[in-house]
Amino acid sequence: MHFTSGYHPQADGQTERVNQTLEQYLRIHCNYQQDDWSDWLPIAEFAYNNAESAATGTTPFFANKGYHPELPTYPDRLSTSPAAHKFVTNLAEVHTRLRENLILTQQRTQLTADAVRTPAPPFQIGDKAFLRAEFIRTTRPSRKLADKYLGPFEIIGVAGPASFILRLPDGLCRVHPVWHVSQLEPAYDSHFKGRSQPPPPTVEIEGEAEHEVVGILDSKFDRRRTEPLIYLVKWTGYEGTPDESSWEPAAHLAHAPDLVNEFHRQYPDKPRSS
Repeated sequence: MHFTSGYHPQADGQTERVNQTLEQYLRIHCNYQQDDWSDWLPIAEFAYNNAESAATGTTPFFANKGYHPELPTYPDRLSTSPAAHKFVTNLAEVHTRLRENLILTQQRTQLTADAVRTPAPPFQIGDKAFLRAEFIRTTRPSRKLADKYLGPFEIIGVAGPASFILRLPDGLCRVHPVWHVSQLEPAYDSHFKGRSQPPPPTVEIEGEAEHEVVGILDSKFDRRRTEPLIYLVKWTGYEGTPDESSWEPAAHLAHAPDLVNEFHRQYPDKPRSS
Protein backbone atom coordinates (compact mmCIF):
# COMPACT_ATOMS: atom_id res chain seq x y z
CA MET A 1 0.00 0.00 0.00
CA HIS A 2 1.29 3.42 -0.97
CA PHE A 3 0.13 6.11 1.44
CA THR A 4 -0.57 9.56 0.05
CA SER A 5 -1.64 12.91 1.43
CA GLY A 6 -3.06 16.20 0.26
CA TYR A 7 0.45 17.71 0.28
CA HIS A 8 1.89 15.10 -2.09
CA PRO A 9 -0.49 15.04 -5.08
CA GLN A 10 2.11 13.46 -7.38
CA ALA A 11 1.37 10.08 -5.77
CA ASP A 12 -2.37 9.94 -6.48
CA GLY A 13 -2.72 12.41 -9.34
CA GLN A 14 -3.97 9.70 -11.71
CA THR A 15 -6.97 8.96 -9.50
CA GLU A 16 -7.77 12.65 -9.12
CA ARG A 17 -7.58 13.13 -12.89
CA VAL A 18 -9.91 10.19 -13.55
CA ASN A 19 -12.44 11.61 -11.10
CA GLN A 20 -12.37 14.96 -12.89
CA THR A 21 -13.06 13.27 -16.24
CA LEU A 22 -15.98 11.24 -14.89
CA GLU A 23 -17.42 14.28 -13.12
CA GLN A 24 -17.29 16.22 -16.38
CA TYR A 25 -19.15 13.42 -18.18
CA LEU A 26 -21.85 13.17 -15.49
CA ARG A 27 -22.18 16.96 -15.28
CA ILE A 28 -23.16 17.07 -18.94
CA HIS A 29 -25.61 14.17 -19.00
CA CYS A 30 -27.38 14.19 -15.62
CA ASN A 31 -30.70 16.00 -15.22
CA TYR A 32 -31.34 19.28 -13.43
CA GLN A 33 -32.14 17.61 -10.10
CA GLN A 34 -28.96 15.50 -10.39
CA ASP A 35 -30.76 12.41 -9.10
CA ASP A 36 -29.97 10.14 -12.07
CA TRP A 37 -26.16 10.37 -12.08
CA SER A 38 -25.80 6.78 -10.88
CA ASP A 39 -27.71 5.56 -13.95
CA TRP A 40 -25.01 7.04 -16.19
CA LEU A 41 -22.05 5.48 -14.37
CA PRO A 42 -21.89 2.23 -16.42
CA ILE A 43 -21.93 4.17 -19.68
CA ALA A 44 -19.38 6.65 -18.34
CA GLU A 45 -17.14 3.77 -17.26
CA PHE A 46 -17.34 2.16 -20.69
CA ALA A 47 -16.69 5.48 -22.47
CA TYR A 48 -13.63 6.17 -20.34
CA ASN A 49 -12.18 2.66 -20.65
CA ASN A 50 -12.67 2.78 -24.42
CA ALA A 51 -11.00 6.21 -24.86
CA GLU A 52 -7.36 6.38 -25.92
CA SER A 53 -4.98 7.85 -23.35
CA ALA A 54 -2.37 10.41 -24.40
CA ALA A 55 0.10 8.95 -21.89
CA THR A 56 -0.12 5.29 -22.95
CA GLY A 57 -1.22 5.69 -26.57
CA THR A 58 -4.02 3.14 -26.19
CA THR A 59 -7.26 2.55 -24.30
CA PRO A 60 -7.47 1.09 -20.77
CA PHE A 61 -9.70 -1.69 -22.12
CA PHE A 62 -7.08 -2.76 -24.65
CA ALA A 63 -4.34 -2.56 -22.00
CA ASN A 64 -6.20 -4.99 -19.72
CA LYS A 65 -7.87 -7.31 -22.24
CA GLY A 66 -5.58 -7.20 -25.26
CA TYR A 67 -8.36 -6.31 -27.70
CA HIS A 68 -10.85 -3.52 -28.30
CA PRO A 69 -14.49 -4.03 -27.33
CA GLU A 70 -17.10 -4.32 -30.03
CA LEU A 71 -20.29 -2.36 -29.70
CA PRO A 72 -23.37 -4.62 -29.84
CA THR A 73 -24.41 -3.48 -33.31
CA TYR A 74 -24.99 -7.06 -34.49
CA PRO A 75 -26.20 -8.97 -31.42
CA ASP A 76 -26.99 -12.11 -33.48
CA ARG A 77 -23.45 -12.49 -34.83
CA LEU A 78 -21.42 -15.22 -33.19
CA SER A 79 -18.01 -14.31 -31.73
CA THR A 80 -15.02 -16.61 -31.12
CA SER A 81 -12.24 -16.16 -28.55
CA PRO A 82 -8.59 -16.06 -29.67
CA ALA A 83 -6.27 -18.83 -28.75
CA ALA A 84 -4.78 -18.67 -25.26
CA HIS A 85 -1.15 -18.47 -26.36
CA LYS A 86 -1.91 -15.75 -28.90
CA PHE A 87 -3.84 -13.79 -26.33
CA VAL A 88 -0.99 -13.95 -23.81
CA THR A 89 1.60 -12.99 -26.42
CA ASN A 90 -0.37 -10.01 -27.66
CA LEU A 91 -1.12 -8.83 -24.13
CA ALA A 92 2.58 -9.01 -23.16
CA GLU A 93 3.49 -6.89 -26.19
CA VAL A 94 0.83 -4.36 -25.26
CA HIS A 95 2.11 -4.07 -21.69
CA THR A 96 5.69 -3.63 -22.90
CA ARG A 97 4.65 -0.78 -25.17
CA LEU A 98 2.58 0.76 -22.38
CA ARG A 99 5.51 0.72 -19.97
CA GLU A 100 7.69 2.46 -22.53
CA ASN A 101 5.06 5.14 -23.15
CA LEU A 102 4.51 5.67 -19.43
CA ILE A 103 8.24 6.09 -18.82
CA LEU A 104 8.44 8.74 -21.55
CA THR A 105 5.41 10.54 -20.08
CA GLN A 106 6.90 10.46 -16.58
CA GLN A 107 10.17 11.86 -17.86
CA ARG A 108 8.40 14.74 -19.62
CA THR A 109 6.33 15.46 -16.52
CA GLN A 110 9.41 15.36 -14.28
CA LEU A 111 11.29 17.84 -16.48
CA THR A 112 8.35 20.27 -16.34
CA ALA A 113 7.92 19.90 -12.57
CA ASP A 114 11.63 20.12 -11.73
CA ALA A 115 11.91 23.42 -13.63
CA VAL A 116 9.76 25.19 -11.02
CA ARG A 117 10.36 22.95 -7.98
CA THR A 118 12.64 23.99 -5.15
CA PRO A 119 14.45 21.27 -3.19
CA ALA A 120 13.10 20.47 0.26
CA PRO A 121 15.17 21.70 3.23
CA PRO A 122 17.45 18.95 4.59
CA PHE A 123 15.77 18.61 8.00
CA GLN A 124 17.39 16.38 10.61
CA ILE A 125 16.35 15.25 14.06
CA GLY A 126 17.10 18.02 16.52
CA ASP A 127 16.59 20.86 14.03
CA LYS A 128 13.92 23.47 14.58
CA ALA A 129 11.29 24.39 12.02
CA PHE A 130 8.38 26.76 11.67
CA LEU A 131 4.94 25.25 11.02
CA ARG A 132 2.45 26.80 8.60
CA ALA A 133 -0.51 28.25 10.49
CA GLU A 134 -2.96 27.81 7.63
CA PHE A 135 -4.75 24.82 9.18
CA ILE A 136 -4.35 25.78 12.85
CA ARG A 137 -7.01 27.95 14.43
CA THR A 138 -5.70 30.82 16.55
CA THR A 139 -7.47 33.59 18.46
CA ARG A 140 -6.40 36.30 16.03
CA PRO A 141 -9.44 37.88 14.33
CA SER A 142 -8.10 37.86 10.77
CA ARG A 143 -5.96 35.28 8.99
CA LYS A 144 -4.71 37.82 6.45
CA LEU A 145 -2.85 39.81 9.12
CA ALA A 146 -1.90 36.84 11.32
CA ASP A 147 1.46 35.09 11.36
CA LYS A 148 1.94 32.67 8.50
CA TYR A 149 4.06 30.31 10.59
CA LEU A 150 4.06 29.11 14.22
CA GLY A 151 7.00 28.00 16.26
CA PRO A 152 9.77 27.18 15.93
CA PHE A 153 9.27 23.58 17.01
CA GLU A 154 11.88 20.87 17.41
CA ILE A 155 11.96 17.94 14.99
CA ILE A 156 12.03 14.73 17.05
CA GLY A 157 11.51 12.07 14.39
CA VAL A 158 11.12 11.13 10.74
CA ALA A 159 7.76 9.62 9.75
CA GLY A 160 8.53 9.11 6.05
CA PRO A 161 10.66 10.29 3.15
CA ALA A 162 8.96 13.71 3.25
CA SER A 163 7.24 13.85 6.66
CA PHE A 164 8.60 14.79 10.07
CA ILE A 165 7.43 14.57 13.68
CA LEU A 166 7.38 17.81 15.67
CA ARG A 167 7.56 18.34 19.41
CA LEU A 168 4.41 20.43 19.84
CA PRO A 169 3.56 22.29 23.07
CA ASP A 170 0.72 21.36 25.40
CA GLY A 171 -1.41 24.08 23.84
CA LEU A 172 -1.32 22.11 20.56
CA CYS A 173 -2.12 18.74 22.12
CA ARG A 174 -4.99 18.23 19.69
CA VAL A 175 -2.79 18.87 16.62
CA HIS A 176 -1.20 15.82 14.99
CA PRO A 177 2.60 16.03 15.29
CA VAL A 178 3.40 14.54 11.83
CA TRP A 179 3.66 17.17 9.07
CA HIS A 180 4.72 17.13 5.43
CA VAL A 181 7.90 18.99 4.53
CA SER A 182 5.89 21.42 2.39
CA GLN A 183 4.30 22.74 5.59
CA LEU A 184 7.63 23.42 7.32
CA GLU A 185 10.25 26.15 7.08
CA PRO A 186 13.72 25.92 8.66
CA ALA A 187 14.34 28.16 11.67
CA TYR A 188 17.56 30.16 11.73
CA ASP A 189 19.09 32.20 14.52
CA SER A 190 18.74 35.95 14.22
CA HIS A 191 21.86 37.81 13.03
CA PHE A 192 20.90 40.85 15.10
CA LYS A 193 22.18 40.92 18.66
CA GLY A 194 19.50 41.14 21.32
CA ARG A 195 16.69 40.29 18.92
CA SER A 196 14.61 37.21 19.64
CA GLN A 197 11.63 35.51 18.06
CA PRO A 198 8.33 37.17 19.11
CA PRO A 199 6.05 35.16 21.41
CA PRO A 200 3.89 32.56 19.66
CA PRO A 201 0.22 33.47 19.24
CA THR A 202 -2.44 31.83 21.36
CA VAL A 203 -4.17 28.76 20.02
CA GLU A 204 -7.78 27.80 20.64
CA ILE A 205 -8.25 24.47 22.45
CA GLU A 206 -11.89 23.66 23.20
CA GLY A 207 -12.77 27.31 22.64
CA GLU A 208 -10.15 28.70 25.04
CA ALA A 209 -6.85 30.50 24.35
CA GLU A 210 -3.70 28.58 25.23
CA HIS A 211 -0.01 29.42 25.63
CA GLU A 212 2.84 26.96 26.02
CA VAL A 213 4.02 26.58 29.62
CA VAL A 214 7.73 26.11 30.27
CA GLY A 215 7.32 25.25 33.93
CA ILE A 216 5.76 26.18 37.26
CA LEU A 217 7.91 28.19 39.66
CA ASP A 218 5.76 28.61 42.77
CA SER A 219 2.26 28.29 44.25
CA LYS A 220 0.30 30.06 46.98
CA PHE A 221 -3.18 30.89 48.27
CA ASP A 222 -4.70 34.30 47.58
CA ARG A 223 -7.86 34.66 49.64
CA ARG A 224 -8.92 37.73 47.68
CA ARG A 225 -9.55 35.65 44.56
CA THR A 226 -12.53 33.53 43.71
CA GLU A 227 -10.09 30.68 43.09
CA PRO A 228 -7.57 31.12 45.91
CA LEU A 229 -4.97 28.59 44.65
CA ILE A 230 -2.67 30.27 42.10
CA TYR A 231 0.58 29.24 40.41
CA LEU A 232 3.55 31.24 39.19
CA VAL A 233 3.77 30.12 35.55
CA LYS A 234 6.72 30.62 33.21
CA TRP A 235 5.68 31.04 29.57
CA THR A 236 7.39 30.00 26.34
CA GLY A 237 8.51 32.78 24.02
CA TYR A 238 8.48 35.55 26.65
CA GLU A 239 12.02 35.08 27.97
CA GLY A 240 13.60 38.36 29.02
CA THR A 241 10.32 40.29 28.94
CA PRO A 242 8.05 41.52 31.77
CA ASP A 243 5.51 38.85 30.76
CA GLU A 244 7.94 35.97 31.20
CA SER A 245 6.00 34.71 34.23
CA SER A 246 2.65 35.46 35.83
CA TRP A 247 0.37 34.23 38.62
CA GLU A 248 -2.47 32.16 37.20
CA PRO A 249 -5.41 30.29 38.79
CA ALA A 250 -5.13 26.53 38.98
CA ALA A 251 -7.99 26.21 36.48
CA HIS A 252 -5.80 27.80 33.79
CA LEU A 253 -3.42 24.82 34.01
CA ALA A 254 -6.02 22.18 33.25
CA HIS A 255 -4.13 21.21 30.05
CA ALA A 256 -0.76 20.97 31.81
CA PRO A 257 -1.32 18.37 34.55
CA ASP A 258 2.12 16.82 34.08
CA LEU A 259 3.86 20.12 34.89
CA VAL A 260 1.67 20.62 37.97
CA ASN A 261 2.43 17.12 39.26
CA GLU A 262 6.15 17.57 38.58
CA PHE A 263 6.17 20.83 40.54
CA HIS A 264 4.52 19.26 43.58
CA ARG A 265 6.86 16.29 43.46
CA GLN A 266 9.79 18.69 43.72
CA TYR A 267 8.13 20.92 46.31
CA PRO A 268 5.69 18.78 48.32
CA ASP A 269 5.25 21.50 50.98
CA LYS A 270 3.90 24.06 48.51
CA PRO A 271 0.13 24.76 48.54
CA ARG A 272 -1.94 22.56 46.28
CA SER A 273 -5.55 21.68 45.71
CA SER A 274 -7.07 19.15 48.08
